[in-house]
Amino acid sequence: MSDQIHPKPADGKPLNLRVHYLPLPAWIARSLLRPGEAITFVRGPRGNPTWERYATHPALFFVAVVIGAGWCIVTRSLVDPESGMQFVALVAAGSLTLLSVFVLGIASGHFIRLIVTNYRIVILQGQEVCRSWAMDSLPKSLLRYTLPGPDGLRKTVDLDAIQSMLGPASEQIVDANSILMFGKQLDSIKKRQDGKR
Repeated sequence: MSDQIHPKPADGKPLNLRVHYLPLPAWIARSLLRPGEAITFVRGPRGNPTWERYATHPALFFVAVVIGAGWCIVTRSLVDPESGMQFVALVAAGSLTLLSVFVLGIASGHFIRLIVTNYRIVILQGQEVCRSWAMDSLPKSLLRYTLPGPDGLRKTVDLDAIQSMLGPASEQIVDANSILMFGKQLDSIKKRQDGKR
């Protein structure tokens, strides 16, 4: 997807720059979407680096544990216990495991996306669904009713309302805190509307 940006430098002549980025990586779409589900709206971090898939995968922790355990086993079987290398291997294994937890936490905290499909709204944190709202559980103020289909009126999410909740500056790139606040705001709107019944 590409967006036009028209900044004006000091000399006043407009530049024509094009920023390219994919709004949602294909590997996320494959794991997230159900049959017949289509993406209509995505907001999230700038860019989709190739390493995101690995830095946000929970298996990273288990790989670090296995590598650390391997270091400890090899060191114990090959090195003299009095040399102190076993302690070094143990510290290195613990450090690697701790580092994997930090990488998972930071990467998952950065790669938070708000995804709207034709069936639901999802907040995705890393590779895990953090929050999800089906069409029937959304506040009525976020729904639009379109031309009737075979089952009557068809519900869709009002993307303009979502955009205004996220703020006018959020064209494609939205920080993680804004997305999480959107989820809390959505829940509070729903509670207020349910309380009026």
